[in-house]
Amino acid sequence: MFTLTLRAVAAVLLACGALAGACPPAALAADDKPLGAETIVEKQFAGRATVEFTVGEVYLMPSSWAASADDEWGSVPLRLVAKAAGKTDPVYVLVSGQTVARLRQLGIEEPAEHFRGKVVRVSGTVERWVKRAGTEYRLPVNSLDQLEFIRKP
Repeated sequence: MFTLTLRAVAAVLLACGALAGACPPAALAADDKPLGAETIVEKQFAGRATVEFTVGEVYLMPSSWAASADDEWGSVPLRLVAKAAGKTDPVYVLVSGQTVARLRQLGIEEPAEHFRGKVVRVSGTVERWVKRAGTEYRLPVNSLDQLEFIRKP
């Protein structure tokens, strides 16, 4: 009987430890502020983050860049570029064609116009791409869960 009690205590401690590791403390979650496009460029940031910016331009990615986009998803990806005053290093969100198709299913007929000029908050992994023309920072969006909000400025 003693070993059963010891096993039960060990199971409870392991469950509590797993729960504590999976959920961040409320104080830490409240202090997390989204990064702006300027901050990403200044710090040359790459990694997991929540990013918030005003969308300056929206580009439809050519269907040749999205393999069989029209056949498989019915939509092509969107590139949402952050509005930046005089910055040469673009920060943008790349919304997958599958996510654009889901937006259309939800009743948003023109996803490009839906995003244009609005403030977006997106969570995910910022990727830093160094190219001959300069550095780009992109955040791929493959799910609507990554879009925290879209609002007018």
